[in-house]
Amino acid sequence: MSFNRVLGQDLAKQIIQKALLNGSVAHAYLFYGPESIGKKLVAVELAKALNCPVSGPADGCDECPSCRKIEQGAHPDFFFLEPTKTSSSAREGAIHIEDVRELQRRLNFLPYEGKTKVAVVDSAELMNPQAGNSFLKTLEEPPANTVLILIASNPRQLLPTIVSRCQGIRFQPLGSGEIRRILQLQEGLEPEEIELRTAQSMGQVEKALNVDTARTDQLRRDLVEMIGTVSYARVDAVFAWSRTRAKQSDSIPEVLDQLTVLLRDLAFLKARDDAALLHNKDLAGQLKPLAARKTLPAILKMAEAAERTRRALQGNANAQLALENMLLAFCDAA
Repeated sequence: MSFNRVLGQDLAKQIIQKALLNGSVAHAYLFYGPESIGKKLVAVELAKALNCPVSGPADGCDECPSCRKIEQGAHPDFFFLEPTKTSSSAREGAIHIEDVRELQRRLNFLPYEGKTKVAVVDSAELMNPQAGNSFLKTLEEPPANTVLILIASNPRQLLPTIVSRCQGIRFQPLGSGEIRRILQLQEGLEPEEIELRTAQSMGQVEKALNVDTARTDQLRRDLVEMIGTVSYARVDAVFAWSRTRAKQSDSIPEVLDQLTVLLRDLAFLKARDDAALLHNKDLAGQLKPLAARKTLPAILKMAEAAERTRRALQGNANAQLALENMLLAFCDAA
C-alpha cells in the first residue's frame, strides 16, 4: 500500500492514517524536520489517500488513474508550490506573493476530478513576508474540500500566526537501517562505502546519495585538527580559517554539520568512552586523545557555539564574522 512505500516516519504516518480513518483530517498541516527525510513523500501519499477511489480513505492504491496522476504531478486537484529564483545570482529561491495568489485562485474552484483539493507548499519558510501574509488569509478562511500541507526544514522562520493555524507533525531523521537499505539499492557501492555514506548522512537520504566521500573525509580530518589546535595563542589561524571558509559559502552548512557531529562524538567519548556510539567510528583513533584533552563543559560550549552560528547564518549574518565569533567561543572554551 501507498504509505508503506515511505521508509521510516512510523509515528507521522500513524497520526495521518488515524486521521484518515476517523474522518478527522485537518484543513492544514505543517510537516517539519530536516531536509530529505520523507516529508514530501508523505504529503504526496496523503493526497493520494484523500482522492483514491479504490483504497481510500486510509491509503492510496498506487494503481488507479487518480494515484498515478498525483504521483506524476498531473492531477487537476493537486497543487505543488515551491521556491523559485528570480535571478541566477540569487542565493536561494523564494515563494512570492504572485505564486500564492495564483494558488489561491485555483483553490477557489470546486474539485475538478477528485474528492479533495490538496496543495503542498514545499520549503514554506521561504515565503517572503508579503507571500506569508497573503497565505495566512487562506489558512484563516480555508476553501471547502481543501487540505493544505506546508513543508518546512526551519519552522521557526515561518510566521508564528501561520504555525498556529496548522497541525504540526514532526518528522525525524531516518535510522541507519533505512538509509542503508536505500543505499543498497544503488549500483556500484561497495559495503565499506555504504557504511561511510550511512554514517555521514545524518539520517537524510540526499546526503547519503550525494556525499563526496573523499572530500568529506578530508573535511572531517581538517575539523578534528582545528578543534585540537584552536586557541588564543593561534588567533591568526582563527581569522585565516574563517576567511577561507567564508569564501566557500556554499559549503558552510556542510562544515557546520560535520563539526556538530564531531563535537557530539567527542562528548560521548568524554561521558562514556564508548567508540561504538560514534558516528565517525573510523576516526576513533584521532578523537579519543582529543577527547582526553578536553573537558565535557568545554565540548558542550563548542557545540552551542556551532549551533548559534548555524542560526545566525540562517538569519543572513555575515559569514566570516559569524565563523570568527564561533572560533573565538572555541578559544574561550579551550
